[in-house]
Amino acid sequence: MDVSQELLVKALNESRDGITIADARQSGFPLVYVNQGFEKLTGYTAEEVIGKSYHMLQGSDTEQPEIAVIRTAIAKAQGCVVTLRNYRKDGTMFWNQLSISPVHNAEGVLTHFIGIQKDATDKIQLEQQLSEMIYTDPLVGIANRRRFDERFRDLLHVARRIHSGMSVLMIDLDNFRQFNERYGQLAGDECLHMVANCIAKSFSRASDCVARYGGEEFAVVSFSSGIEPLRAHAHKLCEQIRALGIPHSDSPHGVVTISIGGVHRQPNSEITEEQFVELANQQLLAAKHGGRDCVRIAE
Repeated sequence: MDVSQELLVKALNESRDGITIADARQSGFPLVYVNQGFEKLTGYTAEEVIGKSYHMLQGSDTEQPEIAVIRTAIAKAQGCVVTLRNYRKDGTMFWNQLSISPVHNAEGVLTHFIGIQKDATDKIQLEQQLSEMIYTDPLVGIANRRRFDERFRDLLHVARRIHSGMSVLMIDLDNFRQFNERYGQLAGDECLHMVANCIAKSFSRASDCVARYGGEEFAVVSFSSGIEPLRAHAHKLCEQIRALGIPHSDSPHGVVTISIGGVHRQPNSEITEEQFVELANQQLLAAKHGGRDCVRIAE
């Protein structure tokens, strides 16, 4: 039985999900159709978005790793499903479970992309609440090693897919045993908390993961544009920790300092998370032997 165009349009508009169609033959893939579900979800009318790129919903939040996944899929004329942060007309953020599918004509030429958007905000918020209980170190309030290992695995998969550079840093408080012995455990716990907050603020992008790896050691994994910017950022972090001014009589600097070891490289299919961490730990050991309060990062 044939389905009329009128029925198809009505069915699309009755859908509770947002549905968009983008022209794959034009630069920037402008939208040529959005349904009423999209209007309700985003607050934009069809007239406001037709002819514009769907990227407008990303606002300035353009460093999400999922965006790179979308670009790679589109470049290969493939479909993908991602969940990413988007922004309504009034500026409020919502989690968008976005499914993109390519459309080809009778000759097999790519002509359009269909996007289906689902508001996954409630689901993501519930997952975040649960993950805070499971994946947060209760002492310092940042991710624990379990969260780090899982996030590292996900980021490594994305980095291989989009051919991005990755960096891993291992960070250790200098002479922390002596600090605890002199000032006591409560002071030691407060010191760890202050250092953890400083590191987390220094690596705050959506693609960064900062975790307490164990004891007085912290770990960072992130996408990286190059080894020199990474080294400069790590040196700045050392300065920020010194600037906290946490007294440490057993340190030659008189305040708490950190040593940083790291590795930057574009991962191939063979390297594992464990090997990345081991390479970073080797550099951390070199930083310790080099006098502490210093940075050693290799490629």
